[in-house]
Amino acid sequence: MTNKNQIEKLLREQELTDYKWIDPKEIVVAQWVRVKCYFGCSDYGLGSCPPNTPSVSECERFFKEYKSALIIKLHKFADKDAYPSDWSREMTHKLLGLERAIFLMNHPKVFLLNQTCCTLCSDCSGNRIDCHDKRNARPSPESFAVDVYQTVQKVGMEINVVANNPGDMNRIAILLIE
Repeated sequence: MTNKNQIEKLLREQELTDYKWIDPKEIVVAQWVRVKCYFGCSDYGLGSCPPNTPSVSECERFFKEYKSALIIKLHKFADKDAYPSDWSREMTHKLLGLERAIFLMNHPKVFLLNQTCCTLCSDCSGNRIDCHDKRNARPSPESFAVDVYQTVQKVGMEINVVANNPGDMNRIAILLIE
């Protein structure tokens, strides 16, 4: 059984305060998200991105293996043309620490879909086999074909396309917990 109070305490300790518990069945998986990875994402082909991720149908089946999940929304005022890599790396380390702490609370299936494509190494090998940090590399929700906008809105959270540059950027992580 998920100990929500203990997990929420961990979230507060990491200053991750904008989150919502959801049933993973509410996660919207869509083929169009994968197509956007193929055509339009400069990270396509990197270690934790397609084609180094399960198929869309496998991703959909994967979510059905979990009973609870957290959507964690991160906020950053940023310039779209100068992605805040240091901030993103810091958030990734916080999220990985949270995943590890939940694992140690006897949740061996806990799995993080990171708030961005993996940015742990400045010299990415470009493929999963030669990844320099396989233990910590995590896919983003988008690389698992998650329609982030529809999923977040479906559960009552607000998310918008960044229309102004610079502007308020929202990054979404999903933590699957069993």
